Amino acid sequence: MSYGKFKTIAEVATIFDISVAGRVPFTKEKALNVLDPILLMLEKNLSNEVNYVSEYAICDALIRPILGIAIENYPFNIWSHVPYNVDEEKGLVGEPDYLIATKTKYGTMARPSLCVVEAKKDNFKEGWTQALAEMVASSLLGANTCYGIVTTGDIWQFGKLDDNIFIVDPKSLSATTELKRVLNTLNWMFFEISKNN
Repeated sequence: MSYGKFKTIAEVATIFDISVAGRVPFTKEKALNVLDPILLMLEKNLSNEVNYVSEYAICDALIRPILGIAIENYPFNIWSHVPYNVDEEKGLVGEPDYLIATKTKYGTMARPSLCVVEAKKDNFKEGWTQALAEMVASSLLGANTCYGIVTTGDIWQFGKLDDNIFIVDPKSLSATTELKRVLNTLNWMFFEISKNN
C-alpha cells in the first residue's frame, strides 16, 4: 500500500490512532512582499487553461511556482516527487507530490514539516486522505507538528497533524481571486515551521 492507496481519512486515523477534530480554524496570514512582475506571471499561469490539462501541468505551472515564491525567505527545500518510504508494512511509502524539508549535511531530505498534495480530479477527500498518511509518516520520524496542503492549483486548503490530532482549516482560498492571501498564508505557515526547526 502507498500513501495514495488509503481509501478514507477514517481508515488512516483508525490504523494510526489519530484523533480527527474536523474543521477548525488555525491558519493566519503573514504579509509577503512580492514584486508585481512575479504576481503577474503567477496570475497569467492561473488564467491559462492549458495549465489545467493534467496533474503534471498543474504541478509544474501552478503549484510549484506558488510554493517557490512563498518559500524564498526560508531555509527549506521543495522536494518534488522523491521517494518517501517510511514504513512499507504500514503502507507509508511512495513519491509524494511535494514535501517541504531542510537538507541534511549528507544532501538528503530531512524530516518533512509540510506535505503538499495535488487534488487529483479536484477530489479533496482523497487528497486529504493521502496528505494525512504523509503527515503520519513525518510524525513517525519524530515531528510533533506537520502541516498539510491539498490544492488544485487554484483552490488551496490547509491542515495540520499536531500531537496526533488532525484538523483542516475550514477556509478554502482561490489563487485565481485571492492570490495574495494564498501567498500570505503560505508565508505564515513557513514562518511557523521555521520556528520549530
